[in-house]
Amino acid sequence: MLYYELIKYNLERRQPIVNLRELLGKRIRDARVQLALTQEDLAKQVGFPVAQIISQIERGQREIKAWELVKLAQALRFDIADLLATEEPAPHPEILWRESPKGNKKLIEAEFIQRCQQYALLEHLCEISAQQSLPSRDINLASMSFSDAEDFGDEIRAQFKLGVRPAASLLTNLEATYGVKLWYRNLGEEGSAASIVAHFGAAILMNSSEAPWRRNFNFGHEVFHLLTWQSIPMQLLQKDAALKDKIEKLASAFASSLLLPGDELKLAFERHIKDGKIDYTDIIGIAREFDVSTSALLYRLRGLRLLKKETVQSLLDDPAFRALDRATIRPLWWTPPEIPERFVRLAFTAYQKGKLSRARLAQFLNTSLIDLTDTLLEYGLDDREDYKTDISTTRC
Repeated sequence: MLYYELIKYNLERRQPIVNLRELLGKRIRDARVQLALTQEDLAKQVGFPVAQIISQIERGQREIKAWELVKLAQALRFDIADLLATEEPAPHPEILWRESPKGNKKLIEAEFIQRCQQYALLEHLCEISAQQSLPSRDINLASMSFSDAEDFGDEIRAQFKLGVRPAASLLTNLEATYGVKLWYRNLGEEGSAASIVAHFGAAILMNSSEAPWRRNFNFGHEVFHLLTWQSIPMQLLQKDAALKDKIEKLASAFASSLLLPGDELKLAFERHIKDGKIDYTDIIGIAREFDVSTSALLYRLRGLRLLKKETVQSLLDDPAFRALDRATIRPLWWTPPEIPERFVRLAFTAYQKGKLSRARLAQFLNTSLIDLTDTLLEYGLDDREDYKTDISTTRC
């Protein structure tokens, strides 16, 4: 079936007929190598008993069944249409990591890019576009000062209308106003955040295993990269570690200013001062008030000259302070869902409108058809209900 479909595809477009087995074999091998997977790895993910089957497929010596193609596409983080296309797929766009995760980084990147492409497709099917374009700045990052980065943070906070407690509204603003795609994945202790700007728009990948207030700061950090994306020389960063380190520090200075507005922070700090001193609990309370980590708060207080460098370092090194800080973490801990709520609602809306099949919906939500209803119920959605009732509107 797949072979004859490809012949028809080529004839309709007056393109030369290609050998489907050889085409798929090469496409699968290239994708596997790009993801740093062995034939054994891929065979295990697909469910083949031996790696020799993968070898035969890659050499064009074995016909691929429809269900096998679906499994292969899923394992390779590839769309089936791209596997079957006669044109070579475009290479993956570059992703900027703050801290690369251990394990197969290429696999994580491919999955993130695929999710972003799905996200863009759902927005298109639901006819949803960003209210505003994300600002783009062409800045000479090599000569940019940390003071300039802080001023930039103040400017963007005002432009984004984030208010006096920016962390509370940053994520909603990024998604709803600027259409930034936010995705989460457990990257372990080594991995941190990553960002990308590509044909599907701007996106951020966040480590779901980190504390909520640390994630907030990382989001602010990645916003700097998104806004200055056209100024970031990706190929140069791979060779110039010093430049990459400076850009990361600029992003942190930007995030600190963005999330911790100087005037508001000074007021909050001074309210807790008694006889020229401030308690440990008050410092931690201010951090929780602004939804940032105590480390980020302390460094910002040092930058505003509200605390001395020696005082900040002594607090960071103080076991009693760190223990008290940790004691306040667990009750406030929030772990994001595996699939973002906005993505799920877009997929469900596309399905309700008849623009996404039930099987495709299950695939996008990483579940089976049998478990689809339960998965949707976890997000407060019920595919057994009819949401298509029209509501008349009048303009006054």
